[in-house]
Amino acid sequence: MEKDDYLTKPNSNAEIYRNMTVGERASVLDKHLQFIAVYNDKKAILGGSNLTDRYWTGTIWYFDDAADGELERNKSFTATQTESTLSDAAFIEEYKFVVAEDGGIVKVLCVVQPPETWAVALQCVGYTCKHDDSVTSLSVFEDKNYFVSGGMDRCLKVWETSTLMVEYTYQLAHTAIITSVDVLSKSNSVFMSTSLDSEAVLWDVRTPKPARRLYKNDDGNGLTAVACNPLKEHEVAIGGEDGYVFLGDTRKPEELVYKSLEFPRAIHRLKYHHKRNNWLAGCCNDTMVKVLDTSQELSVLFKDANSHTDMVRGLAWCKDELLTCSWDSTVQRHSLTLDN
Repeated sequence: MEKDDYLTKPNSNAEIYRNMTVGERASVLDKHLQFIAVYNDKKAILGGSNLTDRYWTGTIWYFDDAADGELERNKSFTATQTESTLSDAAFIEEYKFVVAEDGGIVKVLCVVQPPETWAVALQCVGYTCKHDDSVTSLSVFEDKNYFVSGGMDRCLKVWETSTLMVEYTYQLAHTAIITSVDVLSKSNSVFMSTSLDSEAVLWDVRTPKPARRLYKNDDGNGLTAVACNPLKEHEVAIGGEDGYVFLGDTRKPEELVYKSLEFPRAIHRLKYHHKRNNWLAGCCNDTMVKVLDTSQELSVLFKDANSHTDMVRGLAWCKDELLTCSWDSTVQRHSLTLDN
């Protein structure tokens, strides 16, 4: 017998793993929690990715009561696994939401109860892959009929929710990766985008020339997050790669209302409170979480750098509690008193 007959060929089991479906793969608890979203202070979705196993997959958990129930994954109302890792999600209505994946996939999921099983499940009711790279951010317009996405392909797309048909495409909307998008308060046509090209741009899909630069960071640091105040139509908060938070007014391009260094690392996400017009939550590529008062020159209302042990990725408001999720696999509740 030849010597080679005793040797195992390299990667001889690779084909087996490549051909496995999601259902055939062993269940892995996704440690890296990426986003959390809350609908009307009640329903919640939590997304996590597995970044260390043979397969880089994701899981979405749906919770029926975010206000009073524990957001523990083994107690979720229902859950589903995705074929690639997750980046962002946004509610469309109480039982329906849109999800972005790192493979350029955008899908709409709905909570259903099929009569043949009577078991609650998350069903995919729409699926498409029109981005050429990872989708980094999503935001839904006021009427829920359209939403906007931005990605690493430097492209912005406005989608029709019911059909997942692309209504508008802005190729090379920025000259670097698009980091965040958010729609303006009560708007069905205007949204903001930020990019590592150091620019924050205001877009209006109704006009022939839809783009107008709101702010450019002249020191060369990229802009990594944007949030539009849902209670103040023209107020916009922008986060920078250098940890700065910028307050802007959409009526005054190139003019900052205020600027302050608030975080030690690049800001990952900003989130306004939906009922308190001056509460702005933020997190960065660190364990730190802050709530800032936008009416008092970004004074600190709340700060916590000890609850999480890895980078905080997701922020959501539920009543007067700030919910955060992190790559440390935990969800934390931070209570703010009315005196704040």
